[in-house]
Amino acid sequence: MKNGAPHKKAARPALHVDERVSLEEQIAQRAHELWHQRGREHGSDLADWFQAEREVNEWYHRRMAQAR
Repeated sequence: MKNGAPHKKAARPALHVDERVSLEEQIAQRAHELWHQRGREHGSDLADWFQAEREVNEWYHRRMAQAR
């Protein structure tokens, strides 16, 4: 940060899935949110992608289980 103040890490925001876009786009959007949450530090793009993939897939699995 410009003022030298330590960056506070925000609590993990709730996952908002937009079913109007492809699964890949949903994962990309979530990975981008995770990147922002980490303070836009570079070097963890794969970790962000895999975390986003897990979260989105878990959301769909829970939704499918509730629909039964």
